[in-house]
Amino acid sequence: MNKNKNEYDAAYAERQLLRSRNPLRRFVKNFYLANILNDIEGSTIDFGCGAGQLLARLPPDSLGLEVNLHLVRALTAAGMNVEHYDPSADGLTFSQLPEKKFKTFVMSHVLEHFEDAENGLKQILASCLRLGVQKVIVVVPGQKGYLFDHTHRTFVTKNYIKDRGLIETTGYQVRSFTYFPVNMETMGNLFIFHEMKIVYEKC
Repeated sequence: MNKNKNEYDAAYAERQLLRSRNPLRRFVKNFYLANILNDIEGSTIDFGCGAGQLLARLPPDSLGLEVNLHLVRALTAAGMNVEHYDPSADGLTFSQLPEKKFKTFVMSHVLEHFEDAENGLKQILASCLRLGVQKVIVVVPGQKGYLFDHTHRTFVTKNYIKDRGLIETTGYQVRSFTYFPVNMETMGNLFIFHEMKIVYEKC
């Protein structure tokens, strides 16, 4: 991931929390969360859970992992099940997690923050396979959304996944590519809040 920790400090956390509390944003966000929740099955790992909007709606025994300590403290105080996670120290192996407990792994608007998204995704899939995860869900922004945030490092598209041999890899295969709120990739060139959802299932 991007290792400039100043970009993920207390001020960054406060911006995330403030956005999550805005009534209009909450209303609109519910539609995006519902699109992700349609593919969630069983206890889930929410990797990079941010301000906890998705985590709060996940099935019982789900767990949020978050790099920002300020967000971890805020979510813990709100009663959510969340742990601090340092991907640089752990190498995306998720060594702190038990095997055969979680059925789904989701990372929404996280992969684009990786300097090396290709190898990051490969390692995440390998770790999920070891943990016994059945389904991996990846959500990334379209082009306009990608350019909107200076902390983004890799623009992940359907072609990016195909060209790097990531359709079928490390025990998983892509079941679907879909776009939201309009199921057309080109809408991401025009609309900031357009995203692509990739669903991997265990082979």
